[in-house]
Amino acid sequence: MICTVRFYGVLAMVLSISSGDPVPLELPEDSRYGEVLDAIFEKFGGRFPPSMWNAEKRLFHSSVLAFGDEGRFLPQSRSTPIPDCREIRFHLPLSGG
Repeated sequence: MICTVRFYGVLAMVLSISSGDPVPLELPEDSRYGEVLDAIFEKFGGRFPPSMWNAEKRLFHSSVLAFGDEGRFLPQSRSTPIPDCREIRFHLPLSGG
């Protein structure tokens, strides 16, 4: 199956892509969030700084938020099912004032 991921703001800058550009990933059917993360790592390798990516656990740090279809928040667990994944969006929370 194809799952599109999009990175916004600083995450996109780190990857040298335009914010919000679609990045298609080929995944096995019935994939879990961990397989999405593995595909992201294969595509972008070591571009993420240690403050964003935990290389040992092969997942984003809690500061990176992931949202699935219909804006649902994805928990930080590699075992989270992503049935019929069409798109996952990754953001860093911003504060302002």
